[in-house]
Amino acid sequence: MKRLILALISAGTLATSANAQEPKSVLLYGDLNLQTVRNTDLSKNTNWDANIGLGYQFNRNWTLGGNIMWGQDATKSAASIRNTDNMYRLGAFGRWSHYIGRSETFFYYCQFDFAYQGGYHTNEGNPATAKHSGIYAGFTPALGINFGKALCLNVNIGGLGYTTDKFTDVANATNTFAFNFGHSFGLGLSKNFNTGHKMHSHHEPGDEVHHRKMDADDDDAAPKAKKKERSRDDDE
Repeated sequence: MKRLILALISAGTLATSANAQEPKSVLLYGDLNLQTVRNTDLSKNTNWDANIGLGYQFNRNWTLGGNIMWGQDATKSAASIRNTDNMYRLGAFGRWSHYIGRSETFFYYCQFDFAYQGGYHTNEGNPATAKHSGIYAGFTPALGINFGKALCLNVNIGGLGYTTDKFTDVANATNTFAFNFGHSFGLGLSKNFNTGHKMHSHHEPGDEVHHRKMDADDDDAAPKAKKKERSRDDDE
């Protein structure tokens, strides 16, 4: 079985400042993942999902919001018979981010997701079958790279996930724990909308002290007024 990742694209939002992680801003992000598999029996599997999220970054580290996902896992046989598993998810997320050292370019973040999910199976336009629903919880660490006007490239290599799923015609629910850290790869773009808070560049603790010291040094370096010299006639 040969797997080819055709696209892994994430679309998002940008801020008017050079700093993407700006407090008191609205984060809008989205991504589209697509994967195709051509099997030896000439059947083809196409798996895709689209996600969009909207949140509010209320301080330099934390963003809270909601997201929605829709996806399909479709198999087309050699005889062109198509079977599709449809999936959806609706929930909330929390994202904690932090710059690396004093860098304005690199930062890391961890996103926590909790959502209601469900799905159903379709076959060539026939009524939906195998309806199911459950709960999803996920944790994804990622690296962010700022470039352009707050445009941020996000990179992750998987994470952790836990799901509960119950089919309508089955009495028992299934519980699945997924660990795909290091087994997948994701790229994304993100950006923040300013909500009226004045944008400013990144400051580290102690910057204000440095500025005050510089101001004091400037005052000390200013030329001092010369004393009026006494006339020799006054001395005589």
